[in-house]
Amino acid sequence: MGDPVKENHFFNQERETMDWEKRKVDLDRRFLKTFQHAFQHSKAYKEIFSSAGIELSDIQGLEDLEKLPILRMNDLVERQKRDLPFGGFDTVYPGRIRRIYVNPGLIWQPGEWDYQDTSWAEGLCGVGFKEGDRIINTFNYHMWPLAFMLDESVKMVGATVIPTGVGNTLMQVKIMQMLKVNGFIGTPSFIMTLTQRAEAMGLDLKKDICLETALVGAEMLPESLRSRIEDKLEMTVRQGYGTVLLGCIGYECQYMTGLHVPDNILVEVVDPHTGKQVEPGSTGEIVATNFNPSYPMIRMATGDLSMFTQESCPCGRTGLMLKKILGRIDQAAKVRGTFIHPWQADEVISQYPEVFKYQVVITRENYKDVMTFLVEFKEETSRSDILRGRIERDIKDILTIKGVVQIVPRGTIPDLHKKIEDRRTWD
Repeated sequence: MGDPVKENHFFNQERETMDWEKRKVDLDRRFLKTFQHAFQHSKAYKEIFSSAGIELSDIQGLEDLEKLPILRMNDLVERQKRDLPFGGFDTVYPGRIRRIYVNPGLIWQPGEWDYQDTSWAEGLCGVGFKEGDRIINTFNYHMWPLAFMLDESVKMVGATVIPTGVGNTLMQVKIMQMLKVNGFIGTPSFIMTLTQRAEAMGLDLKKDICLETALVGAEMLPESLRSRIEDKLEMTVRQGYGTVLLGCIGYECQYMTGLHVPDNILVEVVDPHTGKQVEPGSTGEIVATNFNPSYPMIRMATGDLSMFTQESCPCGRTGLMLKKILGRIDQAAKVRGTFIHPWQADEVISQYPEVFKYQVVITRENYKDVMTFLVEFKEETSRSDILRGRIERDIKDILTIKGVVQIVPRGTIPDLHKKIEDRRTWD
């Protein structure tokens, strides 16, 4: 890995390093334009705002942002069921919809005729991609929009994309080797899978594989996993955070001081119960507004917890910066007075490559909270008792409260399970 200063790239350096007060003026203008456009052309927003007693003239800029209701995914889904396909949120002429994406759960999303969102392009540059790179995009191109959004963003950067999608690891390793691919886009677990496949093929990772930079997302990235990938491949691994409906919400630069908020998205951290913005340094739910003229999302809740940092970054970017993703509002649990978040549990388990899958179960016995880590190993081992003891020690050290580990057979924990399942009753 090289000197971070030499690899500090920008998509639009003038805007990304502009004085924050000047950037806020432009952000205010774009927000107001988006709100007025949605109010006048979106059936769904007209109904939502009218139900909240909001008239067009009530919103004059960012100072009125908190007057608007929070938009949650279940509201979008329910409206789509009543008004196919887009729930009335779309504001574009039907003849200008290039694609209809199908997200998991049959959530429809229009793909505009000409992709204009630059948030992911800014993120790509921020993590270290540059003109002329050859980048393998391993996100799924089948029905879902993320791979296409990143594909278009690679073009904006001036790099070349190899659209592989997921699966066929043997072929993907050969592609990386033969084309001397130097960039990777995908999940952290999949780049690790490709690394292990390359090792099994007898390749020298530092000579036969030319990867220099990776943008990973869609999964949590434990620092232990980041270090393993970077050490094995002698490359830089940085995170991007976003959603398909909002675009990129944050990305790491070479300094890893936090998640930089891109120039063309409005991000808040709010109290999920009141919708009011919390102070910098306080934990709250990430809520974002994009400026997509075809499918605007205004104050859309992500369900993710984070906080704004008040620190500045040596890279010179002047925008807001999220510290990191702290978990989900629907999976965090308070155990014996202490909040336990999925990312904390991930941090415990990430130190044990023997673990295939885990789930934290919270119960109550004799009026006391009991936290149990159900753990499946990848294969049977004679060291299960030793590993159990070590994991229980790390639970106490990292989470600061006691937990017990229960080893269960493979297949016990269902797929798509909650990381933290609260089974307590309060009768």
